[in-house]
Amino acid sequence: MAKLFSLARNAAAAIAVGVLLTGCLVPETIVASIVLEGYKYDMRVEARLADPRVVKALADGHVLTEQEEDRMRAEERKAARMPGFESFTYGGKGRFDLVVNLTGELDASGSAIGVPNTRAKSQAANFLSIRRMDDGTIEVSTPEIPDRARADLDQLGIVPSGTVTVTVSGKVIETNASETPGLFFGGAYRWNISSWDDRVFLKVDPAVD
Repeated sequence: MAKLFSLARNAAAAIAVGVLLTGCLVPETIVASIVLEGYKYDMRVEARLADPRVVKALADGHVLTEQEEDRMRAEERKAARMPGFESFTYGGKGRFDLVVNLTGELDASGSAIGVPNTRAKSQAANFLSIRRMDDGTIEVSTPEIPDRARADLDQLGIVPSGTVTVTVSGKVIETNASETPGLFFGGAYRWNISSWDDRVFLKVDPAVD
């Protein structure tokens, strides 16, 4: 996710390249639910995403031109071709509202799916991913954010908040979930997100029930 944290000096430079496919968006709010049954997955994500480069440009006093705003809105049309996208709407000031609903199967070792770039073979640009590992296990994760990037995002006031829930069949080998399945949580592992330190990690063996 290195591209997320290369903050541009001006908005024109930031908007010259589309944000959706280049790993330039970070979540400000997220509500995500994932259901894993064997290697089949069902993932729904509702999120507000920010482009830190544009947020920085605005904080430095840049005023977006109509042409720059139009370039941001043009990302909506690109999103219509992305797998699983129900909506992707520009909300102004470098923010986008995203709804994704993905259903499929991790049919081979190394296969993966994630958001926001649902086409990517590599998950380097995604903030929430599901991967089938070489040993047959499945990992659900969010990336570790470098210290400098965390400081930059915090200074810009971009702090994530929300929840991620994962329901699995099989044996959970490792997790850092805030809450584990119980009577009141519907059998789901749950992460409460309120800072960049709140990472999601779950490793499950789908062959064990």
